[in-house]
Amino acid sequence: MSDSENGRGKPAALSLLASERPRNVGWLQAAGLLFGDWGTSRLYVLGLAFLFAGRTSFYLILLMSLLIVAVGWAYTQICRIYPDGGGVYTAAKSRSRTLAVIGALLLFADYTVTASLSVLDGFHYFGLPLQKHVQNEEARNAANTGESVKVQDAGDHVESDREQKHVRLKALPDGVENSPVFHKLLRYDPLTHHLTFIGKSMLVFEREMTAAERDRLRELSPDPPYQNAIQQLYESTQEPPGDKLLAWDSPGLWAIIAIAVIGLFNLLGPKHMGGFAIFAALGMVFITLLISCSAIFSGKIDWSELPHRLGSLDQSFSHMWVAFVSIVLALSGVEAIANLTGVMKKPVAHTARRAIWVVALEVAIFNIILSVIMLAIFPLDREQHVNDMLAFMSGQYVGAWGEWGVRIVGGLLLLSAGNTAVNGLMSIVYVVARDGELPSVFVKVNRFGAPWVAAILATAVPILVLVVSHDLESLAALYAIGVIGAVAINVSLCAFHPRLRRMHRKAPMLILGVFLLAIWVTLAFTKLHALAFVLIVMAVGLSARALTKWWGAHHGAKPSLLRQAIMEQLTGEALARPKMLLGTYGSEALATAALEEAKRNDCTLVVCFIRQVALSYQYDKRLNIDNDLAALKTFAKFLEFGHEMGVAILPVYDTGPDAAVLMAENAAIYGCQKVLIGTSRQGALYHLIKGHFQRRLESLLPPEIPVQVISPLVHAEAEPSQNPDTRPATQ
Repeated sequence: MSDSENGRGKPAALSLLASERPRNVGWLQAAGLLFGDWGTSRLYVLGLAFLFAGRTSFYLILLMSLLIVAVGWAYTQICRIYPDGGGVYTAAKSRSRTLAVIGALLLFADYTVTASLSVLDGFHYFGLPLQKHVQNEEARNAANTGESVKVQDAGDHVESDREQKHVRLKALPDGVENSPVFHKLLRYDPLTHHLTFIGKSMLVFEREMTAAERDRLRELSPDPPYQNAIQQLYESTQEPPGDKLLAWDSPGLWAIIAIAVIGLFNLLGPKHMGGFAIFAALGMVFITLLISCSAIFSGKIDWSELPHRLGSLDQSFSHMWVAFVSIVLALSGVEAIANLTGVMKKPVAHTARRAIWVVALEVAIFNIILSVIMLAIFPLDREQHVNDMLAFMSGQYVGAWGEWGVRIVGGLLLLSAGNTAVNGLMSIVYVVARDGELPSVFVKVNRFGAPWVAAILATAVPILVLVVSHDLESLAALYAIGVIGAVAINVSLCAFHPRLRRMHRKAPMLILGVFLLAIWVTLAFTKLHALAFVLIVMAVGLSARALTKWWGAHHGAKPSLLRQAIMEQLTGEALARPKMLLGTYGSEALATAALEEAKRNDCTLVVCFIRQVALSYQYDKRLNIDNDLAALKTFAKFLEFGHEMGVAILPVYDTGPDAAVLMAENAAIYGCQKVLIGTSRQGALYHLIKGHFQRRLESLLPPEIPVQVISPLVHAEAEPSQNPDTRPATQ
């Protein structure tokens, strides 16, 4: 019921606590939001896979597609188990608050790099830097006019050591290989194009080689071929002018500006993104079909040679494994759809399953098809089109108009993906802070309803990442470690969830969790700067959490949203009124009937949530009103209904082995004049047991406190916001 209808605007805490977004997201909107991440990832995954594995990349993309299908299946189960929100933070919170915060921080790291990488690659698709784009155009025009253009094909060698930034030479001057001086001092590997000092380690530069370093190397020999080789080595380490961050056509600079603008727009408040998500998904599907159909029916693919261009599996397993984990980039969207279950149309399991399978199968199948189409191009340089492979493929198979169409649409889609990631960052920070795990300053909202401090953080961190690292390969290394960690935690926790029930679900879920954990460990050992990045995020986030807890312990912790909502409506006048008690195990079915009874007698309703267990521990932390999720949900509903009907609610939480004793004690403590119990269940055995409970409760209560049995109103659930004055009173 809207505020205008009941004339009673909700207090701030109750508005946050009881806010339940309408379940209006169907499978099509959910699929669009998921496809916005999984589908757009092919704009950069194909180029990165070819960079790492050359023509062997087909097998990596095939394995990646199988992993997407497996993770998709796992999240259909997670969405079924958690119909009110199945993201890693929500799922882990029921097990351990610390684990939940770690999962949230891993997602924070993932969304940070998603925003940086997506927006950066968007400007690569727009044709920046211009110098590189002009060079590519000149090479294509020369090839079309029959001029000799030397393009070195990547081959099928897997470069598992790219993380070390080994210096590579595309070609050496004529006669260098035959130079005695060259063979005396250096060894040249024509397969990897590495220069290695004889008897020493490989010549490696993790930055630009300085002129002084070049001159010292030149002093080793006056031989002209050697001098030429060192000069080429020097030139190969220099950052191209267009890749410099402060150049006017730098993709990194424009990405920083774009993220700042996106952050400003997000300060205007949340928008309904479902329709735009579908539009973006259709744009990506159009690009995919355009390239696929043009390639298949254009006659430009030499089908007889294609099997020889897919590379071979005659590679080291360790090299293949490291290359594979380097392209596991497109899984963060599945966490987004898990968080959407709270607004999905019921039945949630069916809606989520349909959305996930449609997207997972499309992404898996067409990624494989596009990889084959990519590898049909010969020769194909390993590094030339890392940032815009789909645009290059469109130019090859469709023509110039097709390439620019893909560049414009693809760039816009990547900017949209960056906006979604920034919004995800805001949401993570806001939700964790609202739960009291981060400083409360992140909960502050502006007049548009946007958490403005969280928005500033969500904008500043991706910008900082781009300032430090603004090339696609480095960002890709930072990307995977966050999302893989979050998904691994969620899948592993789900493997032990009792609602998974059968072993044929539990076993594959556990195997997938172990597999994802193996990927994460590999990334941690092989991508050290990625590990450093995620550890920095963890250190800052957990330190902020510890500071929040310390501040609360020394200056008084801020009450939880539930306690704030209770205090807002529980005035001194409400406490002075007569009281009646309603016992519940977690259902609000009796809420309307009990509230009408309380309203008719001008009473405050004491809602006593009973957790009837012998021992009630959760990771050695006893359950209470602040951490029992079932109690939180129940009290939130009662407070909302009570606000609508004008009845004050006094929530009481108690645990113990005997519910009758607990209810009798609380009725006496709060001076209740009546105790309400009831049931909607049928059956002779149940009523026999229930009757025994009523008689025992009556024997424990003083004679002046009667026990009244009430029944839920039939239309209460269908019309929870009906005007209470028109509802039939319980007899």
